Amino acid sequence: MKLIHRWLAGEVVNNTVGIKVTGGPFNGQTKIVQLGQDGLPPARLRARGGRRQIPGNPAAWHIYEAVPAPDTAAGWTYRYAGADTTDASTEGPSGTHTA
Repeated sequence: MKLIHRWLAGEVVNNTVGIKVTGGPFNGQTKIVQLGQDGLPPARLRARGGRRQIPGNPAAWHIYEAVPAPDTAAGWTYRYAGADTTDASTEGPSGTHTA
């Protein structure tokens, strides 16, 4: 449990960190991500669900982009970029095609 709290506080532990999400249905939540070999978080996240759904399409995927945020503990934030308009049936949560 202590490890998760460290990640949520923005501390890098075992090349993993918690990054705050701004905007969209996941606003205010923290996404725990593994950093790449270059020490950077994944440039893009896809997620669905959240507290606030798009009316008429509760299964919609949402895109978040990593942007530098030097005023945060992790140094990054995920900013909402909008709803994903690709065919979600052929893509996984990371945006890679599964079909």
